[in-house]
Amino acid sequence: MNIAATITKQIEIIEPGKLFSYRDFKLPADRMVAMANTLSKLVSKGIIKRFEKGKYFKPKQGMFGEVPLAQSQILQSILKENGNRVGYVTGTMAYNQMSLTTQIPNEYVIATNELRRSIKKEGVRIRFVKAYSSEITDNNIDLLRLLDAIKDIRVIPATGTNTALELIKGKLKRLSLNEQKEIVRLVLNYPPSTKALVGAMFELMGNNLGADKLYKTLNPLSKYKIGIDEKKLPNKNKWKIE
Repeated sequence: MNIAATITKQIEIIEPGKLFSYRDFKLPADRMVAMANTLSKLVSKGIIKRFEKGKYFKPKQGMFGEVPLAQSQILQSILKENGNRVGYVTGTMAYNQMSLTTQIPNEYVIATNELRRSIKKEGVRIRFVKAYSSEITDNNIDLLRLLDAIKDIRVIPATGTNTALELIKGKLKRLSLNEQKEIVRLVLNYPPSTKALVGAMFELMGNNLGADKLYKTLNPLSKYKIGIDEKKLPNKNKWKIE
């Protein structure tokens, strides 16, 4: 069976509306040109559609015509490259999923190690921001989102700073000891105000080891205007949080 027939047969069993790429065909490098030509011909025939360079999908038909690509498919194509995670959803969309706000934004914010231009794919608006941590893995994105929320605590939409603090304290308390240790390590890449807030909350929780480590990284002359009530954070003066 030649390359064209092989690829066409494999595409027949791909679920409509699911993105696929060159690497899904697992062909040797010397067959890449033939594969690209075959896919181009299938696009011209309307059998598949090109999403972006090297990525395609079979149109899915619904009762009222072609169904747009699912947002999850679009996001996954951006969040992972060659099977490796390169970014994660942050900002208001993530904070909504974390129950820190009821607002639902009209765009996704994705944190990556390399800044990119904003894009719009299949009606989905995506804006990129620089991640504070150079390490982005499937295992640490929930911790990175939590740290992002602490960093943005003053500007989480429709949620007061002190209300957000109480919600975040609850999330920190539910972390395992290993997760708390990882938070302390990851937050070292964040602004001093974020380190101070994490340290103050850990101190209240009794994680003195983590709190002491963060306290030593702070400039004793710096102050952090966050707008926290002393009743919510009794040790805020020690951490120079205002």
